[in-house]
Amino acid sequence: MKKNIFAIALLSVFLLTSCKQEKTNFEKKSETAAATDSITSTIAKDSIASTDLVKSTLKDSSGKTLEVVFDNTKDVATLVFNGENLELKGQKPASGIWYKNDHYELRGKGDDVQLSKDGKVVFENAK
Repeated sequence: MKKNIFAIALLSVFLLTSCKQEKTNFEKKSETAAATDSITSTIAKDSIASTDLVKSTLKDSSGKTLEVVFDNTKDVATLVFNGENLELKGQKPASGIWYKNDHYELRGKGDDVQLSKDGKVVFENAK
């Protein structure tokens, strides 16, 4: 009987010790994964940094041009239209793009882009 109790006690010690080791290994793996995620996130931000500014020149059917620089970091679009410099703040579109200020609004999806001034379309790119 004493041998059985000793065997059970010894087995319990081994089980508890092995469970503690697994927990320690799990914690180390979690710390490693967190560090890897942090490094991956930093690399991704550095890769994206080169694409924060996107430039585009659009023409309408009458030959007017609209130059647009999208600053994805600031969520701002800077436009040059009819010699006028405009800065429009990004909005939350369902899809596509949507930027506006007090008078101008730039909307688009794919190749369809419209610039409106006070609700009237002043530029629509040629398709």
